Amino acid sequence: MRSILWIFLAFFMGACSLKPSLDLKDANFTSTEGPVNFSKEWWRDFSDERLNALVEKALKNNADLRLAAINLERASAELGISRSELLPKLDGSAGASRNKSAINAPANRTGNFNYGNDFKMGLNLSYEVDLWGKYRDKFGAAAAGVRAGEFDYEAARLSIIAKVVQLYFNSANAYENLKILKMSLEDYTQIHALRQAQYEVGAISDYEWAQSRAELEGVRARYTAAVDAKEEWVRALKILVAQDLDDVLYNEEEYQHFEGFARSLPEGISSTILLQRPDIAAALEKLVQQNYLVGVARSAFLPSLSLTGILGFESGDLDSLVKNGSQSWSVGGQFLMPIFHWGEIYQNVNLAKLSKDAAFVAYENTLKTAFAEVRFALSRRKTSLQNYENHEALLKAQEKIHALAMARYESGAIGLGEYLDARRNLLEAKISFSNARYAVANAIVDVIKAFGGGFRADKNGD
Repeated sequence: MRSILWIFLAFFMGACSLKPSLDLKDANFTSTEGPVNFSKEWWRDFSDERLNALVEKALKNNADLRLAAINLERASAELGISRSELLPKLDGSAGASRNKSAINAPANRTGNFNYGNDFKMGLNLSYEVDLWGKYRDKFGAAAAGVRAGEFDYEAARLSIIAKVVQLYFNSANAYENLKILKMSLEDYTQIHALRQAQYEVGAISDYEWAQSRAELEGVRARYTAAVDAKEEWVRALKILVAQDLDDVLYNEEEYQHFEGFARSLPEGISSTILLQRPDIAAALEKLVQQNYLVGVARSAFLPSLSLTGILGFESGDLDSLVKNGSQSWSVGGQFLMPIFHWGEIYQNVNLAKLSKDAAFVAYENTLKTAFAEVRFALSRRKTSLQNYENHEALLKAQEKIHALAMARYESGAIGLGEYLDARRNLLEAKISFSNARYAVANAIVDVIKAFGGGFRADKNGD
């Protein structure tokens, strides 16, 4: 009974840890009042069922996200292994052997061969006392690895969703540009047919006919290029969301024409919200993990104490194995002190420290990258909104100019060239306005991604 109590006392002895303290300098954040939380389904705010379906398909089919999920499961398995090292191990054992002793064996005094049987069955208990917190540090490192895996998964999820949304916007933009160019191509075809008829009766000169022909071919070339551009965006989108090759080859993705997007950010956003970015949180957990592993490496310098216990039966006859007189037990301990390992332990500690230093540099770089991304995203959002307003005003002006030019051309006040210039400028203004509209949408997605998710200005955000 005393031996059992001693074992359990030793089990709770290990309370120290050799891991170094982890001091992180606080970043200089500018805090504001009013909590802002993340919405994990922020893309639904665009109110497009097709977009919602594409995101769901990507989250289900994307290989990068599946790989992140596998890595998370691996980290969870490693955590289970580390947890088991904190506890005593109990094994069941059974064995049987038969031996023959030589006549000339030193222990054989009979002058004959001796035969013997040995049957064993029992329970084996083993435990290494965690004197220096080695196994606790390994468990802490594995737990930090699981948390890092969870954040890596969230970072991969956010990245994939942002890519899908932006590719959807870009493909929608390409579709709309294609529609504008198709309508312009039909108009220019009709204009050229009219100029052809006028040219054949001598109503216009060779120069005016050639000018009309050149305008038609220019729009046709731009239309062909727009088809390729649309297919390029669709191809990229298919890679992210397609379920199989037939989906890639044959299925088109429909889109919705967007008239406007949410342009305001909620009040009360603090820079501290960046610490909730999954990539920053993952980098921090990886640093914590490496800090624990330094303690694990340091513990190899110190002695270790292992305890063993055996409780079972042993007999030379199988029939009497579990009867009275066959019981056996043993309790033991082993003390191991490293003396000379040719620098192996020192170099392992050095490698652990270097890994921690690398993790710290990666954490700092992730922070810097996050702040740079936020700064750029906010700046791009501001300029894209200004650009949108500029191109909206430009489109209205070009529409008016085109209407006046058409009236003046039909009355004979201006020539065909001047009218075609007005029409070409209108075409450019329509395409530029379409591009500016979707640039706003992409800028909004960049802001959401830079902050680590969508915004919900209440305490109950997902």
